[in-house]
Amino acid sequence: MLIPLLLGITFITFSLAKALPGDPVYSMVGERASPEIIEKIRTELGADKGILRQYGGYLQLLARGELGRSYYTNRRVAEDIAIKAPQTFKLAFAAMLIAVPAGLLLGLSAALSRRRWVDRAISGLTISGLSLPVFWSGLMLMFLLSLKLKLLPPSGTGGLQFVLLPAMTLSLPALASLARVTRVAVLDIRAMPYIRTARAKGLGDLRIISAHVMRNALIPVITVIGLDFGSYLSGAVLTETIFGWDGIGRFAMEGIIKRDYPVIMGCILVSTLCFVLVNMMVDLLYQYLDPRLRKR
Repeated sequence: MLIPLLLGITFITFSLAKALPGDPVYSMVGERASPEIIEKIRTELGADKGILRQYGGYLQLLARGELGRSYYTNRRVAEDIAIKAPQTFKLAFAAMLIAVPAGLLLGLSAALSRRRWVDRAISGLTISGLSLPVFWSGLMLMFLLSLKLKLLPPSGTGGLQFVLLPAMTLSLPALASLARVTRVAVLDIRAMPYIRTARAKGLGDLRIISAHVMRNALIPVITVIGLDFGSYLSGAVLTETIFGWDGIGRFAMEGIIKRDYPVIMGCILVSTLCFVLVNMMVDLLYQYLDPRLRKR
């Protein structure tokens, strides 16, 4: 289903991109350019053709393994994405390294302390993490850790000191979501009859949690991890823009502002491919975690 899915995504996004208000030709040459120059550039870009012919031309590019050239830099879009993709991957991995262990620990702690003050405190924190918009939490972290405490640089692309702030900002919603899903999953598993049987056999709490509870609770948790990680690989537009992180998300935003259609299409296509592949890996991981699924 990957090929028809990508074709459907390209057609929808191509049509919507062309429907955006504004003309990339005027952005390139200015409104004072002569009609002859504007018409010449339209012809060179293929903008004078119908939308179906333009889409057909784009599919021919894809069939040759190309994503077109940027209207503004005349560079191959595939080359620019190949340069910026590792930065997005670095940010996504850093965010998940923060979100996954912290989210699992908070969710497990809340479930084991059900209806006590620890559970209520963690629930309040997770609701706040899900409610606060990314741009606000990013600016607050920048204000606190960069401007006040002078611990981290406020923006830029680089090593560990540059990646920490955007990774922390990006990880907050995923951390909160993971904690809530983990809490619910652990509570559901602990109520199962086989957990009572394990206790009756004399197994300790640590053994029950590690061998029975967490393994079975990981299926819904891995779904959330896969969705979040796939969306991070798709380019965290707001986070990359706020912190000046030179990744796919910021590259896509620049393309949208400039009406650079090859850049917009290339970023969306690569993002869709990453998202689908990550979720396919999650589906395969289900087979390992739950042997019952292998018989279907």
